[in-house]
Amino acid sequence: MTRDTTEGMLEEVIQSVAVHLTPFGFARHGSVLRIEQQGNGGLLEFQRSTKSSRDGLLFTVNLGIVCGALLDSPSPALERARTIDAHIRQRIGMLLPGRPDKWWEITQSTDAGLLAKELSELIVRDAVPYIMGLLSTTAIIALWQSGQSPGLTGGQRARLLSRLLVADRKREA
Repeated sequence: MTRDTTEGMLEEVIQSVAVHLTPFGFARHGSVLRIEQQGNGGLLEFQRSTKSSRDGLLFTVNLGIVCGALLDSPSPALERARTIDAHIRQRIGMLLPGRPDKWWEITQSTDAGLLAKELSELIVRDAVPYIMGLLSTTAIIALWQSGQSPGLTGGQRARLLSRLLVADRKREA
């Protein structure tokens, strides 16, 4: 089996998932599926593992929310942001029972269609509602005010919340 074969199968999986997310407003840009609403972005990003080999490609799905009001000039524009740029980020496994760090493997024996179906169902059932529920600045503020900060330290959460509250007050004035 070659790396081209596993990459081709992953491409097939991403394309199938993208088709299932189109009705929700997500658009595909490479390995990232994104939706933009209310000046914020929701991201699903397929991440390949460095532990992948010629015989098997390991990958996971990262989730992210980018708050447009917090983007600085050195940050990428909302339409080019990746999960590494997100203000809220976590892996899809954190939405599953037991919160495992979930990785999938594509090998020669993988049924790409079955894997795409499994991922599409998981993403539509768990990831889409999670992302859609955090696309408003009000929801981001509420999450951070609750003390939760997926993907951030407490200090980062406090600094970003302070900036966001100031920006929100200016917008309302």
